[in-house]
Amino acid sequence: MKKTVFAAMAFGLGINGLASSSAHAQVPNYSNFELQARTNLLVNDNGWNLPPGSSFNSISASINNDRTVAFPVQIVPINGSQSNTGVGLWVGAHGVGGIVALHEPPVDGISDRVSINGGGEVVYYTYEDGSSYRLRRYDPGTMQSAIVNTLPLTPVSFSGHVISDAGVIGYRAGLGSGYGLASTGAGTSLLHIVDANVQPGPYAFIYTPAMNESRLIACKVSIGDVDHNEIRSFASDGSYTTLAVDTATNAASPYRRFDNGLAYNNAGQVAVVLNLDAGNVRAVYRFAPNGGGVDAIEIARVEPTGTIRNIESFAPAMNAAGLVVFRARDANGQALYAGDGTTLVRVIGKEDPVMTDLGPGRIGQHIDNPDSWPIFSGAPGINDQGDIAFIGALHPDGDTQVEWGSGVFVAYADGDAIFSDGFDGP
Repeated sequence: MKKTVFAAMAFGLGINGLASSSAHAQVPNYSNFELQARTNLLVNDNGWNLPPGSSFNSISASINNDRTVAFPVQIVPINGSQSNTGVGLWVGAHGVGGIVALHEPPVDGISDRVSINGGGEVVYYTYEDGSSYRLRRYDPGTMQSAIVNTLPLTPVSFSGHVISDAGVIGYRAGLGSGYGLASTGAGTSLLHIVDANVQPGPYAFIYTPAMNESRLIACKVSIGDVDHNEIRSFASDGSYTTLAVDTATNAASPYRRFDNGLAYNNAGQVAVVLNLDAGNVRAVYRFAPNGGGVDAIEIARVEPTGTIRNIESFAPAMNAAGLVVFRARDANGQALYAGDGTTLVRVIGKEDPVMTDLGPGRIGQHIDNPDSWPIFSGAPGINDQGDIAFIGALHPDGDTQVEWGSGVFVAYADGDAIFSDGFDGP
């Protein structure tokens, strides 16, 4: 791993050079993995810590600093009926938890990711038949989920939703024919920016954002047209800081293109998967404001015979210290990696052992050609201790022909885990 510092003026950012920063996140080792819940087809078994017959697919889990985990469940049987199902929100910790909010028809969809803050509040959205989107907040104090009042804004859709410890929710709002970056909280709903389909202006397209505790929203934006892209951080008044631009915007930039999603922390750092202009190489970078400039820190890059053979198209996650976790492939197959720009560690990957409610298992597919199917679902989540929430496919240890479904796990940093007492959760 290496740290690369580029002159901001060469990218046309309007700031005076870059200073090097010696601060790094501490990269832990990972050896303890705790199952929170597991889903499987009823023809195989009832799953664990979920109503039998529940299922989820292509979802992401979120974890806070209390190690409480939240994730969406796309099919939840109502009163045990397999023919009458709703959608649900699961919240719990250390293998103890369950569905805390169940939404019955006509609601028939839930966001594929949720966000949990330090107080245990969870933000997500539901919808009906692909429309009637409702932004919702689960309150652990009242144990109720309520629709969020976004007035005077009336979005028709939501994405990139994040809830801060102060209860402010940042998101991309669908506004008819276009999009805007918005935040709701402290009695206000504010539009940070909108694209040119909503109001004439420079933004041709707005991609999936992330928000930090300062109500700043970072996002990839297309300027003028979709071929010219930048990573910017926006305040609620529309003012911004540019963190990176592509080569179409400035030929001196080393970045050919940015993936659509990113991570943002309270230090104002952004982590994003990108393609370098030299050789079109995939890499993960962390852009860190430093005085009047920006440090560009390489977390990992693809090398044909190196550790990282591919970086997958899922947004990375990052904690307050700048530790970045991302989905990749190594010589053994799919894996999760975490790094700070100096140290890179393999968190877990294909055929690694884990303990489950059914006994010793392995992360992997149960089919004859497992490389053709993903073993992870969605993007990982991380907290400030470095604990990582992830969803992985499972099969028994030593038997790839039996399906154990998918499990939601926490990988505890440095083995610092408080485990549940066996597998007798609800």
